[in-house]
Amino acid sequence: MTPPAQPGRLPTVRTVASLAGVSRQTVSNVLNFPERVGPKLQERVHAAIEELGYRPSAIARSLALQSTGLIAYRVGKSRGYEDQSLDPFMRELSRIGKDHHYRLVLQYAAEDDSSQITEYEDLYARRAMDAVVITESHPLDARVDWLKAHEVPFVAYGRPWGDPQPSHSWVDLDVEAGQRAATEHLIANGHRRIAYLGLPLDGARASAHRDGWAQAMGRLVPEQPLAGLEYLGSAEETSGLVARALEDAGATGFVCNHDGYADAALHALWAAGRTPGRDVAVVGFGNSRRARRAYPPLSSITQSVEHIAELVWSSLLDQLGGTGAPPLQELLAPDLAIRESSDFVLPS
Repeated sequence: MTPPAQPGRLPTVRTVASLAGVSRQTVSNVLNFPERVGPKLQERVHAAIEELGYRPSAIARSLALQSTGLIAYRVGKSRGYEDQSLDPFMRELSRIGKDHHYRLVLQYAAEDDSSQITEYEDLYARRAMDAVVITESHPLDARVDWLKAHEVPFVAYGRPWGDPQPSHSWVDLDVEAGQRAATEHLIANGHRRIAYLGLPLDGARASAHRDGWAQAMGRLVPEQPLAGLEYLGSAEETSGLVARALEDAGATGFVCNHDGYADAALHALWAAGRTPGRDVAVVGFGNSRRARRAYPPLSSITQSVEHIAELVWSSLLDQLGGTGAPPLQELLAPDLAIRESSDFVLPS
């Protein structure tokens, strides 16, 4: 019988098998295909692994399972406010994936579909990925078509804009519902001149943010024209946009596309001699760390990146395991975290 590993030497499958009194194949099955091994044998093997401090070889595991253990995820140049939810989402994906013996492989690629597909082609040719998580879905998304054509398991963080009958897995936050809730909250507190502050409407998601605000205003304050209350621009233009909304439209409330815009609005209000949280209300989107640390603390639409990451992994594991489960297609309802920036009733 082979003795256990000596001090200073790493334990191997052979030493685990020897200590457990089983074959090396049994140890391999316990690690990679536990359904092939009875519970008592599994207990013996795991006890030996624990006693020896054995760590399976990633290379050997990938060969046994014909798996790389890698999930492709695209990163690119930071875009400030627009990336506020993607960084924590990526961290949650990585944390959960580690529990399932998967790691993210980060692709540095431009935003356009063709650049990202080029990266997929390289990873696919080198068998260097098992699945893909894509973000920022958009109409006519060529990445979806490529992944489906090559039968690569994937999940999209973002709904299939413009596709009425999608066949792939996706999960997204209902941003329209979120902005409706933010606007309704301000209307309930007596505000009528509520300005929308955010990105230019150059994408489906940006338009959805604006539409939620417009829907609530049109339903609850139909007498208030929206034409003078819509302020769109880059992050650098936020201060000027806020000043215009105060001067030209007499805005008493701001519904913002991102927490970054909302925080910038707070600074602009202070600079203009206004008191956010007392005579002007501000609501952000994302419930980020910036919202909680702002002065005053920002009310914000919440989006649980932890829950979204869990759903993404559930679908990925179903696909990787060939369970035959139906595609994940879920639009999540957001909540509104109310804080000092908007928690007051406007005097009539």
